[in-house]
Amino acid sequence: MRQGKVKWYNGKKCFGFITPDTPNENGNTDDVFVHSSSLKAAGIRFLNENDIVEFEEEVRNDKLSATTIALIQRDEESARRFQERRAERRRAIEDRKQREEKSSRRGFAFWKK
Repeated sequence: MRQGKVKWYNGKKCFGFITPDTPNENGNTDDVFVHSSSLKAAGIRFLNENDIVEFEEEVRNDKLSATTIALIQRDEESARRFQERRAERRRAIEDRKQREEKSSRRGFAFWKK
């Protein structure tokens, strides 16, 4: 198995790329495609940039693709930024719901309580 760093991974698009540390047996050092199905098979929920992973690869449609993935080390800084973005989105959704709820309460007799 080869090791590499996650270049980027988009959970909404369900794919990303890994930059390998060493060339494979053919001397290829190109980025390796990773799909969410490989993550599911390994029991990994998500990847962050700069996570260190170990993977096996195969050629699919003339491109390298990761088949088996194991998470070696999580990049804590990227994980923290991901959690902050996630919390910010949740707060924005809650704020929007509260504003919609307040606006829906106003009606014909909004001055009566």
